[in-house]
Amino acid sequence: MNEQAARTRIWVALGESPSSAAALAAAAALAAEMDAELAGLFVEDINLQHLIGLPFAREFSLLTGAGSPLSRGEVERTWQREADAMQRLLAAAANRLRLRWSFQVARGRVSAEVNTLAQAFDLIVLSKRSGIGVMAALPATPRFSRVHPQGGPVLALIEAGSSFTPSLDLGGRLARLNGAELVVLVGAEGEDMYRAACAAAQAALKARDISGRCVWLNSLNDSSLVKAARHEAASCLVLANKERFLTQAGFDRMLDEIECPVVLTR
Repeated sequence: MNEQAARTRIWVALGESPSSAAALAAAAALAAEMDAELAGLFVEDINLQHLIGLPFAREFSLLTGAGSPLSRGEVERTWQREADAMQRLLAAAANRLRLRWSFQVARGRVSAEVNTLAQAFDLIVLSKRSGIGVMAALPATPRFSRVHPQGGPVLALIEAGSSFTPSLDLGGRLARLNGAELVVLVGAEGEDMYRAACAAAQAALKARDISGRCVWLNSLNDSSLVKAARHEAASCLVLANKERFLTQAGFDRMLDEIECPVVLTR
């Protein structure tokens, strides 16, 4: 393992799923473009451990289909096999691209372990938690590098009556880097508040030589964000105040439902 410290780390949460290889390849490519460390996280999910001893918890053979009670020993062996396999995949991907890399195993709940890591950084990119998720963690003054655009617009959320500089700065920068449209999602209770916030956002964007359009969210919650991202076929969603969203009830569910990466900033 290469232990050399890197200013930028691309965290990838590893697990056995059909999308693992593609997501790991994407994280490795991003690390190569940003001269970053590729850091793997494998979480031994204690929710599985809690099933041990329950009468309905059984493991089934892929060869025979026969079932047997779920045992602690078999859970531990399965975790070890998976962790070893994920570390080999990570090392192979990193070595092909001559990347710095590291691998970490944690035991707990997947969302809690990811959130613990995320708290230490100023900019976090989270993907769908199902299967394998990619998280890029950067220092306070990141050096952006162009990533391959998915074709859709960059969405940046602002709220009427609150500071929207972080969302507009990051959203505008990502849109410009990827040649994408910037769409400003404006959370406002009434139309007058929406129009005032949109006008202020447009003026701020003009000062930065960035263009964008506004979309009104008259109710701001996880469901409305997922709906907006799907409607716009977004390439990513930028949310300011990362601590608020990381601790917000329903945020895990939103990550499972949304189809694009979610970028969290201060």
